[in-house]
Amino acid sequence: MSTGKLIVLSAPSGTGKTSICKKLLENNSKWKFSISATTRNLREDEFEGKDYIQMSNEKFDHCVKFGDFLEWEWVHGNKYGTPIGPLEDVLDSGGIMLLDIDVKGGLTVMNEFPDETIGIFVEPPGDDVPEQLEVLEERLTERGNEPAKLIKQRLKRFPIEIEYKQDFDYYFVNDILNDTVKEIEKVIKENIK
Repeated sequence: MSTGKLIVLSAPSGTGKTSICKKLLENNSKWKFSISATTRNLREDEFEGKDYIQMSNEKFDHCVKFGDFLEWEWVHGNKYGTPIGPLEDVLDSGGIMLLDIDVKGGLTVMNEFPDETIGIFVEPPGDDVPEQLEVLEERLTERGNEPAKLIKQRLKRFPIEIEYKQDFDYYFVNDILNDTVKEIEKVIKENIK
């Protein structure tokens, strides 16, 4: 029986992991995408059942209680969870699934499925943490869909999250999006042969 692969793409907020995931999926139509559940309101460019499964706090808590999530966490005042069923289905069918997931969640998936997971960490350009924080703040501000207070919250996590990059199988600097996508896609394809 062939075993599938889980591709964990983790990065601090604003690094571009969602854009990378979308391009990888455009280039590889057979790959699946793990749709996270969230209690957060969806942004204008996000769609229910495609980008996220939007849930009430009560429904989310019910899923937690009954073990429907491989992992879940509070992130910036909202709950996010990774439904376990789709992951198991892809692994059983020999497929490939991308997970666009925060750093802590990515580590949990890699620990639960060590032989089936390729862990990829993406960081912003910059020679040191202060320089990288500047890049992230600029990117998050350019998005134009979050208040300054939330941007500050997201930036606070960065110094902690960047310390975990060594725990991933690969890490990349996302300076030029298309180049980063090509490099990540090459590594994935080398690992799924």
